[in-house]
Amino acid sequence: MRKIILSFILVALFLMPAFAEVDKDNTDYRVGKNDVLEISVYNEPDLNKTIRVSPEGTISFPLLGNIPVIGLTAKELEAKIADMLSGDFLLNPQVTVFIREYSKVSVLGQVQKSGAYELKSGTTIIHAIALAGGFTDGADPEKVKLIREENGEKKTRVVDTLSITEDMDGENDVLLLPGDVIVVDKLGTISVVGQVKKPGRYDLRKDSTVIDAVALAGGLTELAAANDTKVIRMEGGKKRVFRIPIGSIMQGEQQSKDIKLRPDDTIVVPESFF
Repeated sequence: MRKIILSFILVALFLMPAFAEVDKDNTDYRVGKNDVLEISVYNEPDLNKTIRVSPEGTISFPLLGNIPVIGLTAKELEAKIADMLSGDFLLNPQVTVFIREYSKVSVLGQVQKSGAYELKSGTTIIHAIALAGGFTDGADPEKVKLIREENGEKKTRVVDTLSITEDMDGENDVLLLPGDVIVVDKLGTISVVGQVKKPGRYDLRKDSTVIDAVALAGGLTELAAANDTKVIRMEGGKKRVFRIPIGSIMQGEQQSKDIKLRPDDTIVVPESFF
């Protein structure tokens, strides 16, 4: 898991200088739903307004009524309002648009700080997860869900953020849109039963092995037949059983037999009859 976190941090550090540079003036940011805009017209104080973009992607502006603004940059919106005011209302109006509050994206689930974060120019799924403090130890970075509304319908896309971080260039990173929701699910669970001190079901952590699982379950009891420990795994609808000599492994022997666990594995530590 440390390798994944290190890789994630390195990529975030690699990409953040460019992200910060783009964010400096946000000239390429496109207006989204719920943004708050400050619009001013030179020498026309009655037309200086602070307006929130509606869920339909419009603003209501004096003299002009409802104006579709979603998807426009600040410069494009300045030109659009100036053009609409020209002729009938004002001569050569000078319009300034400043984005006071940005749309937000939500990052939920197995991250350090779940919540809503401002969406600025160039914000990607990697940036958003970094803003949320990164993954928890129990996160599944290979199956991050991106929920996005398209034409009034919510659609879910699964993104392998681990492969993005391993690329180290951000080429396959996903640019976020206003209202996007990122959900980081748990990696899964495992069961530890038999002669352990705290049998039960536990959240699986990346790269966890049988020894890790037994430690999570409080360790072995005095009655455990440690070298007869088994891992039961379903693969393709069929049951596979692996014998894991954890007694020997714990003594520094046969460590190569301490296998990595998968979601829904069951570790069984039997009782010794001798």
